[in-house]
Amino acid sequence: MYRDKLNFLFFLFIVLSILSCNSLDHTIQFRKKHIDKSIYDYDYKIGEWEHPNYKKPFSFNGNHRVIVVLDSPSDELHQVIIPWRRRDINPDQKDIIIINSINGEEIKEKHFVEINNEFGHIIFRPDKSSTNYYFYYLPHNSTGGYYPKVEYVKPQKIDSDDNYISRKGVNNLSKIKYAKVISFESIDEFHSFFPMEIISTKEEIKNYFKSINKEFYLFPEYREYPIRMIDYVPKRWIFDNKTVNGLNDNVSKGEYYTFQVGFLSPHKDVDDIDIIFSDLKSSSNIKIDKSNFTCFNKGGIDLDGKVFNKKISVKKGKVQALWFGLNIPPNIKKGTYYSYLLIKPKDNVQDTVYLKINVINKKIKDFGDNNPKLMSRLRWLNSDIGSEKNIIIKPFKKIEVSDNKLRILGREIELNNFGFPKKISSYFSQEMTFIKDDPENILSDKLNFEVTNKNGVIEKFSNISFNLSKDKQTYANWKSENLSKNFKLNVNGLIEYDGMLDYNIQLIAKNDIDIKDVSLNILFNKNAAKYILGLGNKGGLLKNDIDWKWNINNHQEGVWLGNVNKGLQYVLRDDNYERPLNTNFYRSKPLNLPYSWYNDSKGGISIKINNEIVKVNNYSGERSIIKGDTLNFNIRFLITPFKSINTKEHFNTRFVHKYLPVDSVKNLNGTVVNVHHANEINPYINYPFYNIDEQKKYINEAHSKGIKVKLYNTIRELTYKAYEIFPLKSLGTEIFNDGKGGGHSWLQEHLKANYHSAWHAVSVNDASILNKGTSRWTNYYIEGINWLAKNNFIDGLYLDDIAFSRGTVKRIANVLSENRGSFVIDLHSANQFNIRDGFINSALLYMEHFPFVSRLWFGEYFEYDREPDYWMTEVSGIPFGLTGEMLEKGGRPYHGLIYGMTTRVYHNYNPGNLWKLFKDFNINESRMIGYWVDYIPIKVNNDRIKCTIFQRNNKILISLASWSSKDEFIDLNIDWEAINFNSSSSNLYSPEIKDLQDLNKYNIGEKIEIKANGGLVLILNKNQK
Repeated sequence: MYRDKLNFLFFLFIVLSILSCNSLDHTIQFRKKHIDKSIYDYDYKIGEWEHPNYKKPFSFNGNHRVIVVLDSPSDELHQVIIPWRRRDINPDQKDIIIINSINGEEIKEKHFVEINNEFGHIIFRPDKSSTNYYFYYLPHNSTGGYYPKVEYVKPQKIDSDDNYISRKGVNNLSKIKYAKVISFESIDEFHSFFPMEIISTKEEIKNYFKSINKEFYLFPEYREYPIRMIDYVPKRWIFDNKTVNGLNDNVSKGEYYTFQVGFLSPHKDVDDIDIIFSDLKSSSNIKIDKSNFTCFNKGGIDLDGKVFNKKISVKKGKVQALWFGLNIPPNIKKGTYYSYLLIKPKDNVQDTVYLKINVINKKIKDFGDNNPKLMSRLRWLNSDIGSEKNIIIKPFKKIEVSDNKLRILGREIELNNFGFPKKISSYFSQEMTFIKDDPENILSDKLNFEVTNKNGVIEKFSNISFNLSKDKQTYANWKSENLSKNFKLNVNGLIEYDGMLDYNIQLIAKNDIDIKDVSLNILFNKNAAKYILGLGNKGGLLKNDIDWKWNINNHQEGVWLGNVNKGLQYVLRDDNYERPLNTNFYRSKPLNLPYSWYNDSKGGISIKINNEIVKVNNYSGERSIIKGDTLNFNIRFLITPFKSINTKEHFNTRFVHKYLPVDSVKNLNGTVVNVHHANEINPYINYPFYNIDEQKKYINEAHSKGIKVKLYNTIRELTYKAYEIFPLKSLGTEIFNDGKGGGHSWLQEHLKANYHSAWHAVSVNDASILNKGTSRWTNYYIEGINWLAKNNFIDGLYLDDIAFSRGTVKRIANVLSENRGSFVIDLHSANQFNIRDGFINSALLYMEHFPFVSRLWFGEYFEYDREPDYWMTEVSGIPFGLTGEMLEKGGRPYHGLIYGMTTRVYHNYNPGNLWKLFKDFNINESRMIGYWVDYIPIKVNNDRIKCTIFQRNNKILISLASWSSKDEFIDLNIDWEAINFNSSSSNLYSPEIKDLQDLNKYNIGEKIEIKANGGLVLILNKNQK
């Protein structure tokens, strides 16, 4: 406190001195905000030459060139020294392409005397036709496409190329004429190195250090010029060998102001940096409290809403950008405010950065977020929006707690005093469209957590205490303490309103002991374990016993067993759990195998099918435990289904999955348009903050015509056009995944290394890098959704193979619910059951998100030729309370309709023929009864053909689909009493469906032909016409 006062008094004295005496200007030197081009020897311009075709493989001269001229036309050897001040790695290993600016022909005869980061000394033989030449110094070859591999062209070996000038021809450099460098050009503004990637030379750095001798150096910089380089110091910072130690900037009332400070320790590594803020004060002693400052590099709020701190470690000779935020109160008086930051490396002296903040007489809303270029949105990194504990999204209800019973939507859990489920029941109907009165038990007996010693004796635990909280609407939690002779067992349980049941189980040894096993046994009623997803099995019927073992190459940690209207998914974890990557990148960051369950490959899961039950044993195997050891046997359950299906809403929601004019969407009979990225209102991947005015105009028009608009926006990769990309890069690997770099040329030339290249949208030349769904970027992302819902009125999101947690999707749903009331979130996935993704089922991977998702679109590479049970579990969403659409090759219309599915309008596919049928039949007013329902009143006499009906008062649409490889003739077995029709007065026909089937009449009771792997749609009318 005393030191802070002394520093502020000293600073105020200096400021007052500056105001009254110019002789002290050297004491505080504010950085000039504008770029002083006079400090550079040459102009840096935009050349605007043509980009390559990024869709295909290409060879390209590059994104950067130097303009070189001769005094007069000549074909004699010339030399040129190019002070390019370039930052790339190993410039001597990259070729230089010399082009005649008049005829575009390449100058082949060249010799590289010396190539380094500071300059290039090149000899070349020009052509008499021109005095102007382009020297392209980053030529490269690319595979093109969505995941380009870019390699920079290497210089030819002189002894293998006759076009290269031999060393003998350049022995006497003094006799070779000089050409002149005129300017440097980049292909466009985005690729430009100017000004923050124009490096200082070694001599300039040496002179600067000699002139200003410090242990470390601070370089204050404005937000308009993000620090981009780690290995070099920009020339902008050291051109006059003066210490610049302050920033002088204008801000508005209510603005969130950001700025940065570059840190460089030339002689030794720095283990950590302390930062001390001071209040901002005006000459009239008005104060802005120092609590309004933050340094994003020092920590913040994680995605779970918890405060965390970070160390800032900096290697010697490396530049570390420190990014700061300052919240300007909206009602502060205008005026000039002074402050300072003390920056102190560990075990070193401190230095000071001064701030002169001029608050102008203008108040802005939303902190300045409407202008993302100013990066006020960096504060979103530390937001906990959507984490409120009192929000329940529709159709869920609050948790009801009575004694040890927990009631949530359509399900009930009864606990024993150990805290484990004694009973889990489902009230969902087989139709999945309503909740019934009579429960169906999922378990045949209580969950049993057992510890078995080496002699085969099971530890007997006594319950010491059990406490269940009952005062929350959205969740309930409980704790139990249990003791045995050798162990203490702490059970912490939590259930949320949607059906997520989470256990943290601590087993603490009271003595040294050898044990045979620690296991959790789950006994399913056989009818509640009809289907399986997981453990290396494609979705389908549970037919055989399973003995599964842990394998880091497989993204497998649990299983779902269930039926259409009742089931249980669980995953086995430890405190070391971190969400792995998925969607092509699992091997880059696989599972942390749980120490407790895995137990050095001794653990596994055994599933045994008996007459009436299915026994699941989750075992960990033998181990020796020392007194005081703690093992964390964590397990998270999802009780399925999560909600019932609203068929009216389902059939009224028709997706157009492409950006089209609103009238075109309406003409296609779409009700929801998904605006992907790579178009004019959402150009860049997972960053929908460009062209926001055009975006809002489009959404407003759509709403006026009864159409909802959703945006593509997820976390997995982030466009290189994100304004905050360099501040985020300054956080190390917190936001962006570490990697080998590579990919698009911009990434290699501006990020250089320590990133993982990702998707490249070739139509708009939008490259991206992988980012983490387990980082603070999640907070930014959710704030972004909040902004879009509040300001541009988006109706939801299209999520594409997401890489973030269940809590994130819950926060998204909360934000959309608070801003928009009703919303649509549809989740797309390509089939992840492959070696790259660790053979995980997409439905199993994303099941934790299903409670908060409206629709599924599963997706590329799904195997639509597989059995109905595969469709039910892997594609339809029905056992989880969801519906969906088909994607792969447009799907199979008859087979999809069995599950209420069509495709969407996307690419060249258009389900308009089926949508017309739905409209003519008023299918949205019907009762859907699937083939899986025991009491379906219309059945067929062939197991290879499935029948689902859509029943209205006076007519029934009958959907038939064949999984038979041959033509079949079937009978319709109709329960006339159940449908309240009279067979003698009813008629049956197949309606015309364009490009699918013709109009035909059928006699009641006659056999009906179903083509191999085909199907038929019939309509049964109650009264003959």
